[in-house]
Amino acid sequence: MEVEGEGVAPPAVAADPTSASSKGAYRNASASGEIPSYDGDDRARATDFANYFCSYAQLYHQKQMLTDHKRMEAYYAAIMGNSDVFRDKVVMDVGTGSGILAVWAAHAGARRVYAVEYTDMANHARKLVEENGVGHVVTVIQGAVEDISPEALGGVEGEDGPVDIIISEWMGYFLLRESMLDSLIRARDKFLKKHTGLMFPSHTTMFFAPVEDENERKTSVSEYTNSMTDWNDFVESTKTMYGVDMGVSFRIICCNLILSAIFHNHLANFFHFITNFFEK
Repeated sequence: MEVEGEGVAPPAVAADPTSASSKGAYRNASASGEIPSYDGDDRARATDFANYFCSYAQLYHQKQMLTDHKRMEAYYAAIMGNSDVFRDKVVMDVGTGSGILAVWAAHAGARRVYAVEYTDMANHARKLVEENGVGHVVTVIQGAVEDISPEALGGVEGEDGPVDIIISEWMGYFLLRESMLDSLIRARDKFLKKHTGLMFPSHTTMFFAPVEDENERKTSVSEYTNSMTDWNDFVESTKTMYGVDMGVSFRIICCNLILSAIFHNHLANFFHFITNFFEK
């Protein structure tokens, strides 16, 4: 099932006050290299939110995903077509976004649904849940799934998880683009019942193939040639008219254009080039 994912959303829970949040520049990873929502300080989380999560708080962005009918039909069939599996179960929706998967889980007979959303889209999800008459089943939790404890869901730390089923629309472009898989795996290990728990979806397949487009190659070569000529003229005229040698700028743009040309001209050769580079 190839679909685009929703975000798990901004930090509603304060970061560790003992972290070194007052040092260094904003960064999009924690000090340990983990995703910011896992163990990042205030700066890392703020950067993560600004770079990624904030867009998921906008309804127009949610609408783009909700009108992807291949995606919607796949999840609808998986949930509503397995109502016997969802009946009387405790479900967690990681990155609920608009809340539609949580609503479907309730319609499929779930006893309790915890819809986790990191952004302010959680406010809209709550309204959607109430409007569709499943407020008594679905609880929307705003915050990072990493910050939620099993006890908050009726479980006991260290014992079998309190959740029977985890549903999530976590996939992004090229499957992994949104980096939400980290959060999903932590939610699985933290909340899902070890032996009987289910995940929707549970498996993915990625396909790779080198491609070559001759028309695109010719277009890229032409653009590259024209750009190089233009930059060379720029360097010469600047030196002649203003006495400043802009050669260093030319060399920088030259490298960028070459890499762009390599990538667009012949993807197979590009990967061969990269492989050889790392093997040396």
